[in-house]
Amino acid sequence: MCGLFGFLNYSNDKTMNLSVLTNSLAEQSAIRGTDATGIAFTSSSGINTVKDSKSAYRMDFKHPDNTIALIGHTRHSTQGSEKKNYNNHPFSGKCQNTKFALAHNGVLCNDKELRKSLRLPKTKIETDSYIAVQLIESKKHLDFDSIKYMAEKTEGSFSYSIIDDKNNIYLVKGDSPLSILHFPNYKIYVFASTDEILYKSVIDTKLLSELKSGAFEEIEINEGNILKICSDGKLEKRDFNYRYYYGRNWWDFGIVPYSSSISNKDDYIEDLKSLACFQGYSPETVDELIGSGFSPEEIEEHLYCGYEF
Repeated sequence: MCGLFGFLNYSNDKTMNLSVLTNSLAEQSAIRGTDATGIAFTSSSGINTVKDSKSAYRMDFKHPDNTIALIGHTRHSTQGSEKKNYNNHPFSGKCQNTKFALAHNGVLCNDKELRKSLRLPKTKIETDSYIAVQLIESKKHLDFDSIKYMAEKTEGSFSYSIIDDKNNIYLVKGDSPLSILHFPNYKIYVFASTDEILYKSVIDTKLLSELKSGAFEEIEINEGNILKICSDGKLEKRDFNYRYYYGRNWWDFGIVPYSSSISNKDDYIEDLKSLACFQGYSPETVDELIGSGFSPEEIEEHLYCGYEF
């Protein structure tokens, strides 16, 4: 349960304080993870990555107001200690003359198998998510084909955000939630893991007036979609063969968290109970749903998508 967020600003307008937007997105996304927080953004020097094993509430991100593209991540650790900063998102990658950064929300269950079967380089990075970077790098190019290859090779729960040094953002939608808004008057796209996080983030910025006047549009992205938000604001979309994996809980994958003194399952359920309270449900409701046959993943999806039980 991690959070993705970011924006693509194609306006060349320096009057909007984009650092305010970034910090608002990060803080609202902290509900999905407080073990680490990071961003990657483009500048004249390429891609800059800032991350630390702190919650978003303790971070203060700063970047130029003419930043074009940015992705961010709030982490709930599952595999790889957040105390080792190289385990935290976003991760850096390179394909020939293109540098990129990638963030992942979800849990992958075949990273070790892929690294062995495809003879990918060994790495000190322990996080399952890093296999996505290595798969793209193995294809030598960052494009729809290499991203499709990566998305179809990785198994488990995922959505990905990818930023390149050409000021483009790719969003890859698996089963993990992802929401996108476009504000044409300000020429900016903003995204986050859920509608609630996204709308609450925008309320704290100049984009609030656009919300009030209805001067925005929701951008559709479905499971099996790869959406490219180009540096000029144009959208391109491709599909990949998405396969739904049942029973994809962290404890089913044999993943042991480094920062928990209790079992994964109990820790995850406690997180769900906290989220349920935030959404107006009691902790007892979560217990009742599990007793009725709902999996914790199904409960999480209902809570984040705003469905009623």
